[in-house]
Amino acid sequence: MNDLRKKIKRLFFKDNGSVSIYAIMIILPIFLLNALLIDTLRILSAERQIDSAIDTALRSTMSQFSSELAGVGLFAYGGSDAGADFTTYLNDQFYEGADLSGTQNLSRPTITSATASFDNSRNLVDYDVFRHQVVESMKYQAPVQIGNDLFELLTNQNVNEEQVEEAQKLVENYEEILNLMKKRNTEIDKAIKQLEPYIRIVKKDIEDKIIGKPVSTDDEKIPESISTFQQMYFYLDRYEELKEKQEDEEEDDLTSDEQAEINSYETAMNPEHFKGIADVAIYHADIPPPLVGRNGSPKSPSSGSAKDYNDQIKDLIGEIEGLASELDEFTLNDDFFTEILENEDYIYESVRFDKQLQGTPTTESLGNLTVYELFLAFHVAIEAGNKLLADGVITELNSKLSKLEKNQIKKIETQMSKYDKVKKALENTDIEAEEEKADSSFGELWADLNKINDIKNQISGDNQLYAELDQIIAEYDGATGQGGDTEEPSRLQFITDAFERFKEFVAFIQGFPTSVRNELYVNEYIMANYGSKGPYELTKAESYAFSTKKAQYITYGYNTAGINYFMFLKDIALILFVGNLIGQALQGGFAGPLGFLKALAGALATTATDLHTLTTKDRLQWNPFKAFGGKGVPTNMPMFLRIMMAMKSTGETYNNEKMRRLQAVVTKETGVNLNSSPSYIEGNVQGRLKLWFIPQLAEVLPGNVEGSYYVFDKRKVYTY
Repeated sequence: MNDLRKKIKRLFFKDNGSVSIYAIMIILPIFLLNALLIDTLRILSAERQIDSAIDTALRSTMSQFSSELAGVGLFAYGGSDAGADFTTYLNDQFYEGADLSGTQNLSRPTITSATASFDNSRNLVDYDVFRHQVVESMKYQAPVQIGNDLFELLTNQNVNEEQVEEAQKLVENYEEILNLMKKRNTEIDKAIKQLEPYIRIVKKDIEDKIIGKPVSTDDEKIPESISTFQQMYFYLDRYEELKEKQEDEEEDDLTSDEQAEINSYETAMNPEHFKGIADVAIYHADIPPPLVGRNGSPKSPSSGSAKDYNDQIKDLIGEIEGLASELDEFTLNDDFFTEILENEDYIYESVRFDKQLQGTPTTESLGNLTVYELFLAFHVAIEAGNKLLADGVITELNSKLSKLEKNQIKKIETQMSKYDKVKKALENTDIEAEEEKADSSFGELWADLNKINDIKNQISGDNQLYAELDQIIAEYDGATGQGGDTEEPSRLQFITDAFERFKEFVAFIQGFPTSVRNELYVNEYIMANYGSKGPYELTKAESYAFSTKKAQYITYGYNTAGINYFMFLKDIALILFVGNLIGQALQGGFAGPLGFLKALAGALATTATDLHTLTTKDRLQWNPFKAFGGKGVPTNMPMFLRIMMAMKSTGETYNNEKMRRLQAVVTKETGVNLNSSPSYIEGNVQGRLKLWFIPQLAEVLPGNVEGSYYVFDKRKVYTY
């Protein structure tokens, strides 16, 4: 029993061999780790070889770029079979082409699959791709092209949009006020045309043609023709005497002369006689409409009435501090309209012919009657043979007419006199002359700009070219151009357009260069490859042709021959005009309409001269910010085009449309369709590496292990 125990104890606790077991326990993990490290290093090496091979194969494949596009700084694949080329270039690095005969690469992988394909959504038609290539190519070239003069113009200019808006408000208000004054005066003149005969009826015609002067004659015979109340009053006794004789059967018949006297008198008694003289209704209805509108009032005038225009004038004057005193002599108060309308209406109510005489008039009741009722009362008195009543009517008529003249008519005439002064001030000879000069200068400037209409036929062939460009743009999914408009605008519209363009100019300057940096690079790419070329003369057909003004087409996008250069010239004229006018506006106004019109005419004339200098000499010493303390710089047509392009390049929609036009021109000039010009290629390679040791160990590594092989699945993208 004891022996058995000793044997068992020796089996488990003997000392011989213990060191070997411990060594095995330590060496085995080390061996496994070394095996894993060796295979890992081989995998990493193989992976680097595959990565490098893919890069090299992709670059080699894409080295077959389109030489036509490369000529304008753009890169896209121009080969015939990118997939086959990629496979060839890749295999050459591992097999025959690698020229590694006689060597042993312990980590060389086996390529099981190699493909290359283009990302068709990332060709040169894509905005981001195209813009990226353009920006990258112009990073170093663009700053040099922009030039020092433009940099000087765009920096250190003490101007902001608020100052320009203040100047614009002053100029536009002046122009609009003068325009509204003319419209207001035209409407007032219509009312006055009705007021003058209206006043004449009350002030003169009733007294002269109806009441008449007292008759003083010894001849009692009724004249052949009588018409006035005074005549009827004077010959009433004679008329009654003849009527009694006519009615007395015992008397002899009336003589023909006596019958003629009766006829003459009775003709005068016909109320229709004075209706044709004193019917104020024919004028009354046409007085309020020009002043306040047919359904308007002084407090609520209708649109297009004199009061409406006058209210607009007051509002515009109120917007500019200090403008009221300058325009005081050209303005009308609300009293002008209320005084005329209220007093005109009062006169109408006193004279209107549609009233009827109530009851039998008496000398005591005459004061309560209107003018027309007194007319009727006079005839009642005559028919009744009541000379006392007839005399009272004449006296009351004279009294009422005198009161109307001293009160209502005087108030109306006072306002008309004020208006006459306002009208004469606006029609001042000097003002009229300056306005004619401004109109003439504007007409001459526009005539210079519009010389395109004289030479359209000479460049009509460009229309087919623009149609082809539109077709390309449509294929690239962009908006085609428009025909353009060369119609002469109103002077006010020209001023409004000019200030809007100038504000865009100022906004661009304030944001330069960071806000539109990338677009500036795109613009410089356009200038470098398709920039504006001479001639620039207004009378030369070549100046308007696409062949010399490709950049203008890309900038403006019109598809009618010559319009792009016309719009370019118009933009230059708009900015030059404001630059010439704005200084005077900021230096205390224009000293009234005369000063404004002088400044306007001068600015338009100077603009025409500047435009002539630019288009003939392509050089102008220009300082649009002199009034703000800015410095002048020499400018030329390419520089102006850079400015216009930059001003427009502040909105994504415009920039994309500009990009489409640029792409269309690139396609037209190179003959390369950008839809089939990929710049992104994707390479996919699958390979495997024979593992030397235990494959299960490699499963702890990222990637796939299949049997005794480690599998690679690599994807890489290359772009120009």
